[in-house]
Amino acid sequence: MVRGIPKACDSPIDGYSESRQMPKLLGESMEQEIRLLIESYYDLQHLRIETFNRIVAYVKSVRETQATHASQFKGETHEKTADNTKKFSTIANQMVNGKIEVPADISNIVWYHNMLHETEQELAKRLNAWSSKHPIRIRYLSLIRGIGPIFSSALIAWLSPISRFDNISKLWSYCGLAPGQKRVKGQKLGYNPRLKTLMWKIASSFEKQNAKKSVYRKLYDEKKKYLLKRPDLAKAIKKKEKGAKLHVRLLAMRFVEKRFLANLWLTWRAMEKLPVTKPYAIDQMEHSGYEEPAVDREQPDE
Repeated sequence: MVRGIPKACDSPIDGYSESRQMPKLLGESMEQEIRLLIESYYDLQHLRIETFNRIVAYVKSVRETQATHASQFKGETHEKTADNTKKFSTIANQMVNGKIEVPADISNIVWYHNMLHETEQELAKRLNAWSSKHPIRIRYLSLIRGIGPIFSSALIAWLSPISRFDNISKLWSYCGLAPGQKRVKGQKLGYNPRLKTLMWKIASSFEKQNAKKSVYRKLYDEKKKYLLKRPDLAKAIKKKEKGAKLHVRLLAMRFVEKRFLANLWLTWRAMEKLPVTKPYAIDQMEHSGYEEPAVDREQPDE
């Protein structure tokens, strides 16, 4: 774990515009187009997963109509598992990867899945190229486990310029993480719903990391442990109230989302030589527990 804010750039986008190499499509002032590409990327990913699930359903239907346990697909390999769903998924994976022969009655669906996957990968390459030379990605986002090229591009595209957020609270509010923010029928949203979804995805990514290597997974575990001891939550879990454990998880994830955004805000603004303040609870209300932003990896020598 490495703490501290990277040194400021000579200019807000020092070393970014002039040195980056990318397709002409991804030139200057392309944040709007990048946001559209990111939305398209996740739409494609969702569609690809749905298509793969249809292939799994096909495998399952074939299996269930057979009386024998022998292989029903040419070239199929078996894995010893009590989980039939996993077994069906394994066979579907072998199909889409060309490791076993694809039955004629599912060949078009497999082709469609693979075309979606190829397009998804091409979009990922373009998004990666767009943000690969941005200082905040190089000096901060790339040093955090769970934050990859897509998340980095999304954060940069949606939050630029960081100068428009004078304090951390404004950034939290924009991302739908301020107290009391929720959808109300007939009323205009006071936050960006796509960013709120993005922050959920990022928190889920942190949740999957190794706690020994990830700052934010460790923070998540610590917060969850604290919440499980909170009297009202502990009581609800003890009574096995529906959704009690999920509520604890969601609270811990929200905490990590806000901490990550606060650290990103502090680091980004410091790099651009903009004024920074500690969170209101620390700066004005004298709460304890403030720590400088930390990363998981050392920044490589330039």
